[in-house]
Amino acid sequence: MPELPELEALRVRLGPRLEGQLVTAAEVSPRRAHLLRYPPESFAHELPYRRFVRTWRRGKHLLFDLELGGGGDLRHLVVNPMLGGRFHLTGGGQPPPATLVFSLRLEGGGELRFLDAAAMSRVYWTPDPARDVPAWTAMGPDADRLPELGLGGFRRRLRRYRDELKDLLRNQAFLAGLGNAYSDEILWEARLLPLRRRATLTAEEEEALFGAIQTVLERSVRAILDHPGYQESKQDRHFMNVHGKGGRTCPRCGHRISQLGSGRGPGREPFNFCRGCQV
Repeated sequence: MPELPELEALRVRLGPRLEGQLVTAAEVSPRRAHLLRYPPESFAHELPYRRFVRTWRRGKHLLFDLELGGGGDLRHLVVNPMLGGRFHLTGGGQPPPATLVFSLRLEGGGELRFLDAAAMSRVYWTPDPARDVPAWTAMGPDADRLPELGLGGFRRRLRRYRDELKDLLRNQAFLAGLGNAYSDEILWEARLLPLRRRATLTAEEEEALFGAIQTVLERSVRAILDHPGYQESKQDRHFMNVHGKGGRTCPRCGHRISQLGSGRGPGREPFNFCRGCQV
């Protein structure tokens, strides 16, 4: 599932290639039309002749701002990729894959495709995400904006909750953009066990968590963008220390990495941690 670092990398890579481009045609796949929270025929009719003006991110959503004419009519294409959503900017001409949700043909001959093998994503076409995207207004600050919040603001926000740390980091009302994978990495970086209760943290551990969130997100975005084989349509997490590595050796202490969760059913994604150096 794409989380904040993957979506931030997409914003960095796709934004400059799309901004200023004119959409000349839009197509919605009948197989995936139910993923649009907007009538598919209206979507296909309204996107053409709009120009990309901005690409941005909010939590686990990637947004494309498109305007018609000289800026008098701005609308937002909001995509929550969920489990299997992927973007692919092609040169055009290739046959669309069976996982296609929608495609936008561009004036220069390219094509922006959104694919979803899991058929779980959510796509919105709206003048106002706060009105039309569920839970938009309930989202907390983006997790990569902690320097603006500061350690004091982070502590005040943190102390509103009683959750286990793993659940807290995945709670979009606490911080937006984190999920199963990066919460594993952050807790490993902070040397905190995922099942610890928030109320058990010392002031030093709160500060360690604050620093770990920033460190992991910055390092991860950099690793994704620096990978020589980067492709926006693929997800590569080769740089992770514990997530998805149950049974392997912890790179910090040499202890065996543990895994909990069956992976069967919502909220049961397997998560990983090290009992040797997380406390």
